[in-house]
Amino acid sequence: MNLKAAAFLFLCGLQARTVAFSARRTVFPQQLRQSSSHCSFAHKNDILPSCMSTVVGTLPYTDENETPHAPTHSKKQRKHPTRLPVASDSTRQKYIPIFNDLSNQKKTRDAAQKAEDTLFSLELDERKSSSNQLNVVHYASVINSWANIGDYQRARDILQRMIDHSKQTHDIFPNSHCFGGVMKACINAFAFGKGKNEFSAEESVSGMCQALLVEMNQLYHETSNNAFKANTVVYNTLLNAYAEEVTSLFLKRKMNDRNKLFPNVLQRNAHVKQNESQLYGKELVSKAMDILDEMEKSDGSVVPKPDVYTYCTVISLLAKCEDLKSAAKAESYLPYIEKKYDTPTYNAVLSAWASTSTIEGAKRANALLEQLEQTIEDVDDDHASDVASNFGPNAVSYFTVIGAWVKTSRVGDGGRAAEMAEGVLGRMEAKLISSPFKGEERLRRFQPNVIAYSSIIDCWSKSGSRDAADHAKRLLERMKDTNVEPNVYTYTSAVTAFARSSTREGALEASNVLEGMKSHYNQTGDENVKPSVITYFAVIDAWARSDAKNAGSRCEELLNEMEVLYRSGDYNMKPDVRVYARVIAAHTRLTEKGSDHKANALIKRMERFGLTGDEKFALSKPNVVCYNTLIGSFARKGDPIQAFRVLNKMDQYNSKINEDKDKIIADQHSFNSIIYALSRSNLKEKAKKAFKILERLENSLIDGDWRYGEASTRSYNLVIATCSHSFKASEKERAQALLIAINVYGRLRSSVKVEADRYTYISLLKTIGKLLSTTSLKRKKLVETVFKDCCNEGLVDDSILSNFLIAAPKDLTHALLGEELLKCPKAGNLPKEWTHRVSKIISLR
Repeated sequence: MNLKAAAFLFLCGLQARTVAFSARRTVFPQQLRQSSSHCSFAHKNDILPSCMSTVVGTLPYTDENETPHAPTHSKKQRKHPTRLPVASDSTRQKYIPIFNDLSNQKKTRDAAQKAEDTLFSLELDERKSSSNQLNVVHYASVINSWANIGDYQRARDILQRMIDHSKQTHDIFPNSHCFGGVMKACINAFAFGKGKNEFSAEESVSGMCQALLVEMNQLYHETSNNAFKANTVVYNTLLNAYAEEVTSLFLKRKMNDRNKLFPNVLQRNAHVKQNESQLYGKELVSKAMDILDEMEKSDGSVVPKPDVYTYCTVISLLAKCEDLKSAAKAESYLPYIEKKYDTPTYNAVLSAWASTSTIEGAKRANALLEQLEQTIEDVDDDHASDVASNFGPNAVSYFTVIGAWVKTSRVGDGGRAAEMAEGVLGRMEAKLISSPFKGEERLRRFQPNVIAYSSIIDCWSKSGSRDAADHAKRLLERMKDTNVEPNVYTYTSAVTAFARSSTREGALEASNVLEGMKSHYNQTGDENVKPSVITYFAVIDAWARSDAKNAGSRCEELLNEMEVLYRSGDYNMKPDVRVYARVIAAHTRLTEKGSDHKANALIKRMERFGLTGDEKFALSKPNVVCYNTLIGSFARKGDPIQAFRVLNKMDQYNSKINEDKDKIIADQHSFNSIIYALSRSNLKEKAKKAFKILERLENSLIDGDWRYGEASTRSYNLVIATCSHSFKASEKERAQALLIAINVYGRLRSSVKVEADRYTYISLLKTIGKLLSTTSLKRKKLVETVFKDCCNEGLVDDSILSNFLIAAPKDLTHALLGEELLKCPKAGNLPKEWTHRVSKIISLR
């Protein structure tokens, strides 16, 4: 009975994770998560610091005051076996058969409870027989059993029993592994989401672990017993507590950022205040750095010296700050690490620079990668096997730098970021071919993965570069050369790149990719290449952007295909309103007869679904974008009557809906499009009609109880432009249009919500020039007033100056500009106070 019980407890110790390095979630969590997002095949030794490579998955019990030994970096040297502090070698041999019988014991609550029950039985037996059967390992094993499932309170209770027991008997003292195990339980309770039930609102995982260390130090000073002396493992576990808490705050901050971009997404962490959590996170990082500083200054007698894992954890914490100062601080720790060019440590620093999302950070990350590459530059075929696996660069290093460049990409940047990221990928591909490393080691270091290719293709698709489609096509071909299988994200990014070429050829390429994906999926059933809704949308977008005459028909065919797939049981293929809106846009871009009718018919299908819920009509209700797209189509054709009919159609649809929240609200774009349609039409008194729409926008009220946004500067400018286009009307209508233009300008100038811009002055100068004769004194006064207003606003540019010279009589231009300026009439030669806002507006763009 006693032998089996003791063996069971030792088994718990064998299966427990390292006190300081728990569950791959606690083990170097930041670097692990960063790496796993880039490299799905990375080996654990590629990610973890070298001193951890032999201990993950075991509990390395040592003598009570001994720090676990870090293994050497030579691949030829064998790993140390796990050390068990048993009473004697003979006793240890008796435990081996029982270890084998219980080798499949799972880390569950039942197993932990059984371990504690066994410990209790051993305690009773020891009291009855007065024998000395228990030692610290039995208690530590039970603590780790509870720690593995994140039960902090039960682990803490066992520790307290040990402390109380030690004060009475002075034979068993809790050591670093016991205190570290309770810290581990605290961390896992937080990580597994149990902390809110076990901890009060004022407690934090880092604060509770810090309190355990304080308690341990107090016991050491009171008793001078080396069992209570904290070792490096305990300090590293404490740093893990800070890491876990900072990571949690980091993820909440990312969620808050996402909610800003997508405000309709459910905000699960809405109670977290962004600024407060960010400041608290930096405070935690500062405390962790203070702990490292204390360890560095220590002589090792009381506070242990830091190891590579200590530095890696702090570096990983600094990466969460996402700023250049923190990244520089992370790099400053590299010279203090005993082993130079340790791969995981360098990867952590690369991650810190990459997280800044700046060009400077990406350049520095690339420079560090080049340093790592230089360390293995002179390795030849004969000595490649002697190089340690955690020395020099590996795949994670390259993926991190690729990600650093990708993070600097901006929409329309011309492909700068994509080109730099592709350059890093090219170096990786070249080394995969020419590297002296063989077999799995070569793949582990230089094999690109699908995420690297996909992210670069996506980067090209957003770049706005004319060559983006060609780069995407070449990258797909290069994937075949490196035996990397594209997935749905890769293909979708490539299709997006083809779409943004805005050509018929790009649309055909996108369609070919989609057909290839469907064929491959039908033959193999591989879910990784099954086209998604986003893939279909990207192909539809490719046709909608193209100049093909049949673009609208091709888009609707793809939409119908999605509807068929959904109705046949593939519920992931349900097209949303954005897909329908893009098909409507494809129809409205065409000038051929009947295209607007097809767009109108599609909206009618959506209306029927919205009113009946019957999916035989469509699979999405219409929204304001659908109607605005059709209104915009009629506006470009100068047909305000049809544009008004679409607006009335929206009103009729709303009248059949009972719930206000389901009604479609016409917005500013709806009415701006109608004003634009009026400006391009030949309707009589179109300026007066446009002015009435503006008044309705200003009052935020319209017939039919529509609610919509307020008038914008563009709304005022469009009405003035409509007046300008009335120059062919009767004299009476031209006079009316001029009065309306002046009135609108006055309203805009006196508004506290909007202000005039350069287009206001250009349109008004054109209006005055077209509606009044060149000899009119009124024209001269109006042009002078408008130009002076523009000068006072500092908005004069070459276009405004050109329109002023056309509209103003010669004597006025001489009076305002002078002979010298008229010799070379350019905005650059004008007084700076006339143009000072022009450069600011251009820089904002």
